[in-house]
Amino acid sequence: MPVNGTEPSRRAAEVAITMARATKASLTVLYVAVRAAGKEDARRGIRTRRHEEAILKDIVAIADGYNMSIRTAVLADNAADEAILNEVKRRKKNLIVMGVGRRPGEKLFFGDTASSLLADAECSLLFVAS
Repeated sequence: MPVNGTEPSRRAAEVAITMARATKASLTVLYVAVRAAGKEDARRGIRTRRHEEAILKDIVAIADGYNMSIRTAVLADNAADEAILNEVKRRKKNLIVMGVGRRPGEKLFFGDTASSLLADAECSLLFVAS
């Protein structure tokens, strides 16, 4: 279950936690970080890590409310879709639950990451858009 701190992501986390608890499945919550290089970005990197930790702590708190233990992971320097797919393969997961928001336009579009996962994932996908 990839998270990014948005409300759709948080709602998707609640759905994933509920499903995992009901089926006694394991759940990995993944945050994909983009790391910047250079001295001037050192303070930004610290703020970014704090932000990542806050997002993951929020999801862990939700899981705690359901008496559910979850695994968290942070991956950096990969495109989000590649990082998610690699993690699914590495951990042998069979479902990706992801919060999405509809983007403006005539065609139904939930963003590049969701589109890429839909095209390339070899497991089931559940997009939560509410």
